Amino acid sequence: MGFKSIAAASIAVCSLQAFAAPTKYEAELQTGIDASAIAEGADFSGGKYVKPADAAGMSFTVKVEETAVYDITTKVLIKQYDWITSKIVVNGTEVGSMLTTPRNCDSSYVISASAKMKVGENTITVGNQSIGVDYITVERHPDPEFTIGAAPVTPNATESAKKVFAFLRENFMKKTISGMMISDQNFNYNYGDMKLLGPGECTPADSCKYTDEQVSWKGQTDIAEFYKRSGHYPAIGGFDMLFATGGHHEEGWFKGYTENNLLMTEDLWKMGGIPTYTWHWKVGEDTVFYTKDTYPNNGFNASGCTAGVKGTSENNTCFNYTKAFKGEQCKEIDETSQEYKDIVADIDIVSGYFKQLQEKGIAVVWRPLHEASGGWFWWGTASAECYVQLYRLVFNRMVTTNGLKNLIWVWNINTDPSLGYDYSALNGAWYPGDDYVDIVAVDVYDPLNNHNSGANYFNKIVSDVGTNKMIALSENGAIPDIDSIAEDKAYWSYWMTWSQTWSGNFLEKTTTEMWKRNLDDERIIALDNMPGWDKVTVSIPFANRTSVPSNVNFAIQGKSIAITANAASRGNIAVFDMLGQKVATLISGNIPAGTSQFSLHGITNGNYIVRAKIGSSNYTKKISIR
Repeated sequence: MGFKSIAAASIAVCSLQAFAAPTKYEAELQTGIDASAIAEGADFSGGKYVKPADAAGMSFTVKVEETAVYDITTKVLIKQYDWITSKIVVNGTEVGSMLTTPRNCDSSYVISASAKMKVGENTITVGNQSIGVDYITVERHPDPEFTIGAAPVTPNATESAKKVFAFLRENFMKKTISGMMISDQNFNYNYGDMKLLGPGECTPADSCKYTDEQVSWKGQTDIAEFYKRSGHYPAIGGFDMLFATGGHHEEGWFKGYTENNLLMTEDLWKMGGIPTYTWHWKVGEDTVFYTKDTYPNNGFNASGCTAGVKGTSENNTCFNYTKAFKGEQCKEIDETSQEYKDIVADIDIVSGYFKQLQEKGIAVVWRPLHEASGGWFWWGTASAECYVQLYRLVFNRMVTTNGLKNLIWVWNINTDPSLGYDYSALNGAWYPGDDYVDIVAVDVYDPLNNHNSGANYFNKIVSDVGTNKMIALSENGAIPDIDSIAEDKAYWSYWMTWSQTWSGNFLEKTTTEMWKRNLDDERIIALDNMPGWDKVTVSIPFANRTSVPSNVNFAIQGKSIAITANAASRGNIAVFDMLGQKVATLISGNIPAGTSQFSLHGITNGNYIVRAKIGSSNYTKKISIR
């Protein structure tokens, strides 16, 4: 595989279709601009830019003919050596921003965002009194065309895993599946005999706290509260391997919690539901998974952590997983290290529980190492390269070594604190690769308080990871309204509201009216809408799936674009801006068979077109550089 460097940041492949140039609005040509506010600059479009008089920035009136999501870019000038935040605001709502780092004076930046605009006139405001404005561009965001594989990434997956994958795949971009996380649990336990007591197993001598109805999946507090508000049970039940490993995991209540996970999973599966598991992983005898001083991802370098420390303080783990590998990028496993032994011992414990489910014909949607780049968990405290190797270690240990074939693998993209905390900071560099992931998911809380679709997050995942995987909302507070989801074409595969118990109270982020309206809607799948696993086949026809042409493929791998040709041929591939100007030539002449990668370092952030002429065929692909 060849690697050629020509220049950018992160690339994303969107849909294959013809694209019109965006509408461009020059700042100096807008009405009401005082001549004294217009300045000249050779590097600016039209040779001019505007210095806004209003502290809030400069506003543009933009008229669109369709209610939809639009891509917006603006070029701004920073006139001082300082930290400056430049924002894009649409109809009074901030939709994107960039905190510029201190650099030389008179630096220009291109800032991009996506936002819903209603048919008719809309107001877009950019910049402020410290920022000059060159122009804005506006274009309708293209509808993504997904090319989802026909089977899970696990080789020789079980029939149940294939059914879950087929069901998710068939409904993706059509309907959204409802889910609810369970934190606190109702279960009865015989501590003398260290035995979980299921329905019908309690005796008077056990003095059981809960009734048989309360220890069922539907009777769990989080699930019962979900039903009370919506009139439906969620189709997805969220479980946690929180107490499966770490200090105390063999003690009565902790062991009972984990064993009850399996009992409830079996109960949900028999009703036709989908179990999903998270792992707040406490390593070895550790009792904490959180890191201290998380920004900038201190983790094992946090205050109180010294070389050789294995245990925890009250609120911080000092576990350094990079010692399980060799080299700064963790390319090679060090099987002699204690860290490696601790990691695989825990993976083997969790694998044993999933093996029990596999033997009963139950499949699980599995989300390990979640909220990747955040840094508040020990697995997010090192580099993206080391995280990827850790994720692959977990996958290979569970699948290849331990023989688990019943898992649907979820990778949880997250905001990177080094980039920011909104959707624009989602960092695809932490992606483990297509061979290890079935679903890309994100956790979103505050931005959904008004029940918007979360389309910015959805579209950024498409931009940074591509369109080969289903996309889900793996944690949320308020639910995204289905009307907004449909209007924005941000059809999450599923959402999963975080727990009400353990002081979560996340069910209260959505009104009862909104709960009922969404769960009654045919585009939301509740438990009573599930067909039953005996009725799901793995040969479901998948309509409306658009494939990339068979002899050429464009894909994203980290911060590069990969171009694959099935056979050697003559042709050329180049990158153009949205106004039709060529900005880079990738290949000219002989196009080799196989995959070639191109880094785009240095190209200004924004939307571009990759045009390929291979043999007698022409192909066009839109990319977004962030």
